[in-house]
This record gives sequence, C-alpha cells and structure tokens, in this order.
Amino acid sequence: MKIQVAIDRKSLEEATHFVQLFDGRADIIEFGTSLIKDFGLNDLQPIANDIQASQILYDTKTVDEGLYEFKSGFNYGANYLTVMGSASPKTIQLCFDETSSDQVMMIDLSDVSEDQISQIDNLSSAIYLLHHNNDLGVPIQATSMASKFKEAHPNVRHIAIAGGIDLKAAEALKEQGIVEVIVVGGSITGDPNPKEQLERFLHIIK
Repeated sequence: MKIQVAIDRKSLEEATHFVQLFDGRADIIEFGTSLIKDFGLNDLQPIANDIQASQILYDTKTVDEGLYEFKSGFNYGANYLTVMGSASPKTIQLCFDETSSDQVMMIDLSDVSEDQISQIDNLSSAIYLLHHNNDLGVPIQATSMASKFKEAHPNVRHIAIAGGIDLKAAEALKEQGIVEVIVVGGSITGDPNPKEQLERFLHIIK
C-alpha cells in the first residue's frame, strides 16, 4: 500500500517545509487544490522540482479543458494529475489519452453517482479515488466504501481513498487489502510532529 500526503491550505514556505520533511518517505506528495488556486503551478513548480525521491501529484480536479490541463500539469512536472469523475466522459477520455505509460491519471469520485461511474470504470491504468466529502460533517466509513465500490466495479484495478483517513482507518484498509493508495492530509500535516506521524502511518501500511 502507498501513502499520498496532501499539502493543503498552507503558505509557500510551509509547503516547502513539508516537502523537505516528506520527500523520500511519502510515496506521493500532493500539492492540493487550495495551493494550486492560491499560487498556481508557476509558483509551485520550484518547490516540486526539489523533490528527489517521492512522486508528485497536482490535485487539479480537472472538469473541462482536459487535454490542455493535463498537458500543462505534466509539463510542470507532475507524475499524477486528477480529473473529476463528474466531468464528461469525453473530458475524462482526453485526460486519459494525454497520460503516458509512466504517468498516472487519478479520477476523483467525490459525490459521483453510480450511473456516472459505470460510464468510466473501464480505464484499466487509472486510479479511482473514493473521496469522502468532509463537508457532510460525518466520519468516513473507509472499509465499507472500499468494499461496496469493489463489488460494484470488480474490473477496476487501482483504487485510492481520501477524506479523513486516520491511523485506525489506515490499519483497517491495510488488513482489507482492496485499496492501494491512502491519501492523508490533516492527520499528518496538522500533527505537532508531522514527520513522526508519517512514520506511524508507514509502520502500519508497509
């Protein structure tokens, strides 16, 4: 199992600090949507360029302009980019076509209906992100989400999960064995000692 650490709602200085802490330990370092909206890829690229051992995800949450946004995001150094599952199947296909064999498209399924998912669940190399909406104000039921999704979409090969993942949820997901990437944000970046907290997650999932 891989861990993707999301850096969100931070200053450029804080983002730089977290990158230095997580590089080589987190499998994937995510530059969250809030960072992209606040600073843009031009300002984030120099920070990303300093990453030596982890992979880079820009959480672009592409909805349209799929070809342009994916071409641009990969040119800015991303290994992973995100497209919303609520985008049109055509947009998702354009993003997929722009993703080379050594790059990864992640499809964010936050609040996407089963009917919509069934139209796009045939992209074998994509990662399908089960994204619990924290705005709902209820805790994530991570293993239940994973098992229900796998039952409904047995041909999906790569599954990730995000939205309130803590150490207990990570342990349960590891034991379940369905999800290959957990996305953790505030549980690590909001901890008084984020580097040690990342190590706790790694001890559970590796």
